[in-house]
Amino acid sequence: MVKVLVVYYSLTGNTKFIANHIGNELNADFEEVKPVKDLDPESGSKYFWGGMKATMKIKPKLEKLIHNPMDYDLIIIGSPVWAWTLSPPIRSYCSQFDLKDKNVALITSSSGDGVKAMNRFKDFLIDSNIIGEYRFQDPLTNNPEQAREKATEWVKELMRIIQ
Repeated sequence: MVKVLVVYYSLTGNTKFIANHIGNELNADFEEVKPVKDLDPESGSKYFWGGMKATMKIKPKLEKLIHNPMDYDLIIIGSPVWAWTLSPPIRSYCSQFDLKDKNVALITSSSGDGVKAMNRFKDFLIDSNIIGEYRFQDPLTNNPEQAREKATEWVKELMRIIQ
């Protein structure tokens, strides 16, 4: 049996929605990444500050983590897209561990197509064995049931690859 960890950061709930669905499909453990000091999801300035931090590749201090990703066969990492790249909390998380040669799958959630962000995400984890990727577009508001169905199909594909 493949041991799976779903790691995610979510400011507005989109990434959490998908990560929870994927993790439940796989009977995975979850690691919700939380910065010690996070942005206010209700603030209009979240886009300015979040985008600036993402562009500057800031790595915020994180709250205590529960799981060691080195203990897992597959690590699925989910991030919202901020300024066409991965979110600063996920950058911090990935920087804390040597994920070289680990089986990793990546998910992003964004309002746009997320292609640039996914490419940057993969470049950031270039030494990992990236076995899959999926970009979700506004999964909470853009047909949530269809997003769940796509996530379920993607999970089946991942399991065929890793088993």
